[in-house]
Amino acid sequence: MIRPYTSADFKQLESWVTDAALLLQFSGTDFSYPITEQQIEDYRTIHPDRCFYMGYTKENVPFAFGEIISQKGAGPRLGRILVGEPGLRGLGLGKCFIKLLVEECKRVYDCDTVELFVWDKNAAAIRCYAAVGFKYLPEKCKTLVHEGISYDIYKMVYTFGMNPY
Repeated sequence: MIRPYTSADFKQLESWVTDAALLLQFSGTDFSYPITEQQIEDYRTIHPDRCFYMGYTKENVPFAFGEIISQKGAGPRLGRILVGEPGLRGLGLGKCFIKLLVEECKRVYDCDTVELFVWDKNAAAIRCYAAVGFKYLPEKCKTLVHEGISYDIYKMVYTFGMNPY
């Protein structure tokens, strides 16, 4: 299940973000390590139309964090996706979390498509998104440069009515 993120969830998120490389991978350059509650609050103030969510197991154990970003002229976009609990990775929960976020996009935005950006080197994430029904677009969307290192970013698109789930 998913629930909207609240400030009470911050300690859980903070415990998952164990180093700067992981923070960069899941959030890009919007946050700096160590992540702080103030950074999250500032981001939410600047982007009040963006919604954070927490994913929970059937046993009500938090395991994931993600964002839904509204976009003008396009369907919503998923972002900042992190299956944070290391012991729960590789069990298919990421796929379930993505499906729930996609369903939330449909419910809130009544959209035909959902987009997301992914680093070309993040093979596990690409496989997860593809298993849900996202299609990888082969044209590079942008390049993120951080501390002199370039990261190629690609778009993936989910189209309702054309996917396996």
